[in-house]
Amino acid sequence: MILGAGGHAVSVHDVVSSAGWQVLAFAGDAGGQSLPAPVLPGDEAALAMAERERCAMIAAVGDNPLRCRVFARLPAELRAPGLAARTATVAASAVLGAGTVVHHHAHVGPRSTLGEAVIVNTGAIVEHDCVVETGAHVAPGAVLLGGARIGAQTLVGSGARVLPGVRLGRSVIVGAGAVVIRDVPDGLIVTGVPAVGRGGEGA
Repeated sequence: MILGAGGHAVSVHDVVSSAGWQVLAFAGDAGGQSLPAPVLPGDEAALAMAERERCAMIAAVGDNPLRCRVFARLPAELRAPGLAARTATVAASAVLGAGTVVHHHAHVGPRSTLGEAVIVNTGAIVEHDCVVETGAHVAPGAVLLGGARIGAQTLVGSGARVLPGVRLGRSVIVGAGAVVIRDVPDGLIVTGVPAVGRGGEGA
């Protein structure tokens, strides 16, 4: 059961299908678009069906805070395990939390730990010994180099780079293509090469 009916939900459907799972339904507003499984009107209908069918549920919403709220409402016994696309590579020693999705052509390296409801999007790289906390999103083509630590609900934008050992706080936004060379405190937005926070603070 996929909770969400937008573009990210369709991408998650593709990952889930490639991993050998069958999608029973989507839940949410599809906005008139055609989806590859039935669409239920909302989370309550989806939860009722999932409980009846005893199927796993996954929050497939791109917005980090919203995805975390949806995930938190799911009964623990119905939460989907961490899933990786068939074309992704996940090291045997890596740990994926419940509801985490590693998309096509992404890589998760040895001894890395991904929390719950994390997105490692298409072609992203999470190198060895990284920690990505709950609800974070590593966008398409972004790279976390060895030992980087990404706080809860942080977004690492498309094509961005986080250098080895750098720590990003909670709810940080890293702009597309940025290169982060220093630790970043909670809630800061950083952009550029090297990345600089609003107000001129270096990152």
